[in-house]
Amino acid sequence: MIQLLFALPALSLATVKSEFIYETAPFPSCHASTIVEAKSGLVAAWFGGTREGDKDVAIWLSRHEGGKWTSPVEVARDAEHPCWNPVLFQPKKGSLMLFYKVGPNPRVWWGMLRTSNDAGKTWSKTRRLPDGILGPIKNKPVQLPNGDILCPTSTESNEKPSTWRVHFERTSDLGKTWTKVVPAASEMNAIQPSILFHPGGKLQAIGRSRDKRLFQTWSSDDGKTWSALTPADVPNPNSGTDAVTLRDGRHLLVYNPTERGRSPLSLAVSNDGKSWRDVLVLENEPKAEFSYPAIIQTSDGLVHITYTWKRKLIKHVVLDPAKLTITNGTGWKGERPKVESVLIYQPTTEWTYSHHQSITFFKGRFYAIWSNGRQDEDAPGQRVLISSSADFKNWTTPKPLVDSVTEKGVERVLTAAGFHQHKDTLVAYFGNYGPKKETTRLQAVTTTDGKRWSAPREMGVPVNPNHPPQPTASGRLIIAGNISFPYTDDPGGLAGWKMTGIYPSSMAATIKDDPTSFHEVAQKQGWSAHLCEGSFYQTDDGVLHMLLRNTTKTNTRRLWLTESRDNGVTWSAPVETEFTDTNAKFHFGRLPDKRFYYVGNPIGRDRSPLVLSLSRDGVMFDHHFILGDTHYEQRKPGHAKGGQYGYPHTLIHDGHLYVIVSRRKEAVEVLRVALSELN
Repeated sequence: MIQLLFALPALSLATVKSEFIYETAPFPSCHASTIVEAKSGLVAAWFGGTREGDKDVAIWLSRHEGGKWTSPVEVARDAEHPCWNPVLFQPKKGSLMLFYKVGPNPRVWWGMLRTSNDAGKTWSKTRRLPDGILGPIKNKPVQLPNGDILCPTSTESNEKPSTWRVHFERTSDLGKTWTKVVPAASEMNAIQPSILFHPGGKLQAIGRSRDKRLFQTWSSDDGKTWSALTPADVPNPNSGTDAVTLRDGRHLLVYNPTERGRSPLSLAVSNDGKSWRDVLVLENEPKAEFSYPAIIQTSDGLVHITYTWKRKLIKHVVLDPAKLTITNGTGWKGERPKVESVLIYQPTTEWTYSHHQSITFFKGRFYAIWSNGRQDEDAPGQRVLISSSADFKNWTTPKPLVDSVTEKGVERVLTAAGFHQHKDTLVAYFGNYGPKKETTRLQAVTTTDGKRWSAPREMGVPVNPNHPPQPTASGRLIIAGNISFPYTDDPGGLAGWKMTGIYPSSMAATIKDDPTSFHEVAQKQGWSAHLCEGSFYQTDDGVLHMLLRNTTKTNTRRLWLTESRDNGVTWSAPVETEFTDTNAKFHFGRLPDKRFYYVGNPIGRDRSPLVLSLSRDGVMFDHHFILGDTHYEQRKPGHAKGGQYGYPHTLIHDGHLYVIVSRRKEAVEVLRVALSELN
């Protein structure tokens, strides 16, 4: 049985560094780290001792100098009580501030403050905060436009069960005097907020609660008043979180994405602070603890995260936020290169439907195949047509490569899936299933001269493929289906196919990748997105990035992403990206100059325009070209569905990019653009 991976995606393209702040220390246990960019570099702190709550627990600190962290030094200790939850903060003007708590437990602790004028090398005497003021309880303060420092904090009552209450503390003179603000009354028990910035001076606080969801509260007057706490649509196992607003306006949240346990630890992104999507897994080990994160963005634009690693160490991860999610940008316009095109098929008989086209070049000729039917997509009698050309402009009259098939008196449905070449053999693949999607299977025919083709042979997997096999860097072949991505190490692509994909292991024995499977998998997984028709590319770090179409009518018009870090054996749980989509099929690839490309319909209506988007890193697709936006008038209205440029497939050959598309699922057209036009 194939073992499926359902971790969140670890987008290594975004990871700049991952390290432990220390490897040995004079304390066995640690927790509750904090990190800040001081005037001369990064500073991190945490509490450490025998065990949380023991009297020997002190505040420890490390500075980042010369590309590495200094050995931990003790910067705060109390003779009678443990220390808790340090929070570092660097005001725009003034000394570095270290807030922390002292007391026998969080219900009766009190706030303490020390300052440093040399980025944490030496510290002032400890000053106890006024009664009723605790300072930031876990997460960093923020400095408002008028210079005021606003601390997110909370209390835990001493009664049983303890009542948790969020509040905010404000100082305009670097902690000399304070005012306290309590949100409107709420029944939620919540603590440890983080503060986010929104347009128009609006603030949001989000954090930990007892309700298996994060809480949120909002302020429209720079934090002077706050709304009642309400649940956010983010799971929470009653564990600490942290969040930050990036300079580009996005918000990042580090949290445990479960209702129980402190693993995995993940990163989510949001544009509005309301809808969050996971984009990265920091840790994922069952029954282990990865918790109490802190997150900041430094002056160089990078994001730094620290967190508790199994209560033994403090982990430090550095990310490039520009690479956190695959995107094609916003507000862009496409250039118009010189594009040639030719219609290679238009219906003249009752065979009015054409779709699922693919193109290749073999022994001096172009070859194209596509699905062809009398009625509509996926209808009984659908067959596979083939045409070829020596010069791109003149194509042979299409003929059946595999004609309509009848089994036990019932016409089957054949779906063209493209080509694979190995040595002197060209393989053409197609799916075969019944009118009720029964007995789905992958088949292939072969040729050595492009004229004489073998009889169909079985590939041994229940797949109706989306694109033809694509090799990874190792030579492994992977077929992008709907919810399954079978692979083989047979270079000929005719044997050894193994099933895997994004379906749960409980469905492995009965799964079939057909035009209904993705609905069944979404229901089984509890996903709101019905994902299908993937296309993948591989970055230089070896990670396979499979983008998927969301067919849900109420979707947010974005592609989804699943990744494989083991050469296609297992795939991560899909997450939404920032790559726009109009609910249409697409194709990814890589140019000879190593740029990644996408061809599809990311904007517009009626699958127009046809767009080519380029990326240098496989994350930011920010150079766009319009390949086609003309209108095709159907010859046989009422038969084929709409879509001016449908289901593109691409080929790189002899200095050109070739794109084959269906026009209104009736005609088949091939376009080409010189690669020199894409510079």
